[in-house]
Amino acid sequence: MKRQHLFEGVLFVLLVFVGAQVRILLQDLPNFAPVAALALFAGYFFRSWLLALCLPLSVMAISDLVIGGYDWRMMAVVYGMLAVPVAFRTLLRRHLSLDQGGLKSASLAMTGLVGCSLGASVLFFLTTNFGSWLWFSMYPHTTAGLIQCYAMAVPFFRYTLCGDLFFAVALFGGYALAAQLRLAALPRSLPAAE
Repeated sequence: MKRQHLFEGVLFVLLVFVGAQVRILLQDLPNFAPVAALALFAGYFFRSWLLALCLPLSVMAISDLVIGGYDWRMMAVVYGMLAVPVAFRTLLRRHLSLDQGGLKSASLAMTGLVGCSLGASVLFFLTTNFGSWLWFSMYPHTTAGLIQCYAMAVPFFRYTLCGDLFFAVALFGGYALAAQLRLAALPRSLPAAE
């Protein structure tokens, strides 16, 4: 039991460090970041809700120290929306079995992962752009202004989609590969003596 806690603690620190570094290194690609994918993975992997929730928030807080902050209202919305994918943990745990082989199971796992990743991206897009329109927009506070705000944000949404999918597949694929390698390395039980 303590070994599992140690492993989770080390993995948490490693993911926060790597996630913050990647976000800083890729800051010139707007919204192409590993944070939502890390939140999905944290929700799936960590037993503690609190630990899973702290992962994307820590990545954001640390990387924002380097990149720079912005209006507190938008930061609250962005941080909140990047923590939302942790809530997909129940869905992912129920339908995503990464340690079982087979093409059917792999295709179902990939479909579930892509669906959750796309869902997180769409929620982020809708919520953060609504907040931007509400508080800072140069667009009028009308339905037409909101639609125009969303339309102008579509190029950024493409980066969000690509980043979320890329990092989700990389994280979950890496975990699935590690699980398969671990299973392959386990000694096979000997047949019973006759």
